[in-house]
Amino acid sequence: MNDNLIKGHLKGIDVAFSYAQTTNTVREIIIGHDCDPVAAHLLGRALTGALLSAAVLPTEHRINVCWKYKGTLRTIVVDAGQDGTVRGFISPAQFGSMEDDGDALYGNVGNLQTVVSHSGKVLSSGTTPVSLHDAANDLAYAHCISDQVETGLNVMIGFNPDPENPLKICRGLMIQALPGMDLERFDGIRRRMDKPVFRELLGSAEDVSIEALMQTLVAEESGFKGVHTDACPAPKFVCPCNREKMSAVVRTLPIPERMELVQKNENVEIRCQFCNTLYDLSIDECIAAWNEKPAH
Repeated sequence: MNDNLIKGHLKGIDVAFSYAQTTNTVREIIIGHDCDPVAAHLLGRALTGALLSAAVLPTEHRINVCWKYKGTLRTIVVDAGQDGTVRGFISPAQFGSMEDDGDALYGNVGNLQTVVSHSGKVLSSGTTPVSLHDAANDLAYAHCISDQVETGLNVMIGFNPDPENPLKICRGLMIQALPGMDLERFDGIRRRMDKPVFRELLGSAEDVSIEALMQTLVAEESGFKGVHTDACPAPKFVCPCNREKMSAVVRTLPIPERMELVQKNENVEIRCQFCNTLYDLSIDECIAAWNEKPAH
């Protein structure tokens, strides 16, 4: 099945949604980061949740989401665009066997930071506490608090016992209340996203239509007249890192560290956290970067 991203709304009910099939994209990213099953599950949910959030943004807008936890899991960072491009990383990428996937994994209350931008310019940002012990649910909570838009978000992931092809399925759905929606009614729909019948359908390894998913959620709702959909750009892993951007990283080094590097006359290695590409900059390249006047 090809990855896809869809947004739309329910006819006759004031609910908007975004739906994503992200299996191939998530597989590429978790293999690139050599994630073990625990890390792959966590990062896959975060990647898909961010893509669902980006799908409802205006054209050429992006959302950057940073989950910071205080347990064995420290950080998840995902950058996703309305154009379907996404990249992300998790720290650590190897957890081993986690008998306790709650307190030990997530620790005490951390925080989630979201930044929405356009052409590199920050348009909005927010920080919310994260205490739900789940990246997708914590992101939905952030939309409710920071954006003041009631949101439900569910992501299902299935794995294969094959390190070369570890991911069987990754699929998610986000719903949001539109102005005028009765919030008690919306909460009833949102709660159905956690019902076994819906989770089983969302996590099916077979192809699933958005119409079938919505029938499961709202078929009995009065006024429901079907589903309106708009196709979005398909999800794909893209990292725009390059040597020039790594030179910008070198320029952040304090002067004492620069002097030490010059004295050692050794190349500087910088690894992109998002794609694991290793850049080897010569000391001459570093000196050229330090002498470059900052752009105004």
